[in-house]
Amino acid sequence: MPPASPVDGREPFHWRTSIAYKTREKIVVRGYDLNELVGNISFAEMAYLVWRGELPPPAHGRMLDALLVSMAEHAFSPSSAACRFVASGGVPLHVGVAGGMLAIGTYHGTADRPAGLFKQAVERMDREHLDITEAARRVAGDARRAGQRLPGFHHPQHIQDPRTARLLALSDRYGISGTYVAMARAIEAATEEFWGRRIFLNGPGAVGAICLDMGFDVELIKGVFLLSRTVSLVAHTYEEQHREKGWRASVNASTVQPLDLSLQRPEFYDGPPDRALPRDRGAGA
Repeated sequence: MPPASPVDGREPFHWRTSIAYKTREKIVVRGYDLNELVGNISFAEMAYLVWRGELPPPAHGRMLDALLVSMAEHAFSPSSAACRFVASGGVPLHVGVAGGMLAIGTYHGTADRPAGLFKQAVERMDREHLDITEAARRVAGDARRAGQRLPGFHHPQHIQDPRTARLLALSDRYGISGTYVAMARAIEAATEEFWGRRIFLNGPGAVGAICLDMGFDVELIKGVFLLSRTVSLVAHTYEEQHREKGWRASVNASTVQPLDLSLQRPEFYDGPPDRALPRDRGAGA
């Protein structure tokens, strides 16, 4: 088939990308024939390649795989609860998963926000010629005085997030831990001075620091969490579809359902009292 002719001297529209292309005979991803990748690299290595353009160093591939496993399931959380509610409306699997994705925001799945904090802290350290301990003190102190949260620290369901130590230990073992992991640890230590107790680095905070030390952009770090948590959202949506009745309102369920009428009694309503529509707005007015 001959190429399309230019229109008014302009070439025909086409997408331009450095990620991949395909012909009738093959699919090429970042320069590699897809079939050469299949069976020879892991899914984590494939994600790294698609995202960043090159195959990861072995340690980075292992670390990314560990991060994806660590964040893949966290029982009931805003996203898993959201996907279940969406699924209870009778939607297809992918719609429930999408509903869960939309619950990932400022307070949930925020590996990118602590990454931004650590990046700014390191930039401040370099700009103000501080050592890492003093830079961490200033970051923690500024947040405390402003009454702000430190993204990536504390977890509402864990006093000390059980995922953090394991991820940092692997990062140390693989030789990945660098300036950003060190900054995360220094900020955690500095919280004792300003809060009177240690505010522990949580799992997403560890992900943010480790990904920065692997060279990920802050925005792309959000993608690491999204890919990982999709595993959970598929499972929760599927289970909701096959284990629960629709609408989450069944009076025959063994537990009171969240949309049951007993949870929507008039005494739980605090809006205007019952009232009549004004006569001038009634039927036939």
